[in-house]
Amino acid sequence: MKVDLVPIKVILKRRANGEADWPDFNVIDSAKRNHKPWSKFIDAHGIGWLYDKVDNLGTGADNGTACTLVPEEFANAAVEKYPTLVSILSEAEFETFHDERAMVRTPMEHLDTDILQGIIARKQLEDLGVAPVPSAEIVAARTKCLDPDDQDHRGIRKNLKKKWVDNKQELNVEVLPMYAKAK
Repeated sequence: MKVDLVPIKVILKRRANGEADWPDFNVIDSAKRNHKPWSKFIDAHGIGWLYDKVDNLGTGADNGTACTLVPEEFANAAVEKYPTLVSILSEAEFETFHDERAMVRTPMEHLDTDILQGIIARKQLEDLGVAPVPSAEIVAARTKCLDPDDQDHRGIRKNLKKKWVDNKQELNVEVLPMYAKAK
């Protein structure tokens, strides 16, 4: 489990060529980056970057926003080095960004169309009397396939990346208590 992480927000400016101008986090003491380039450190010791999908450089805006969770020592050093571009968020603010900005276009569920079409076809054949009445085991299996909360069966599955409350468990992370959302 990655524990004691801190949410940070980074403001990205648009370069003349249209690409994002990131702060150079490699200037932060190497020991605070576990002696890795910052881009590798973020993925290994944080959760990777989440980008604003509502108002970002890709939509023509002059600024964009990216958020992540990182160890506190790195977060504090980043804010100290780039106080106008980097800020520490509360978990509640991070959750709002995650759910309403970064994952806004992410589907609520994943649909396995092969399985779902098979269930529909079989049900139609049963209704026509061509296929035999399904056994209790088949009915139970279909029910599991149609339950979005049942992650162990193909069919309809809840997208665990859509909402921070689910994604946090999926990533197996904890936010440092002083920044964590009240429970």
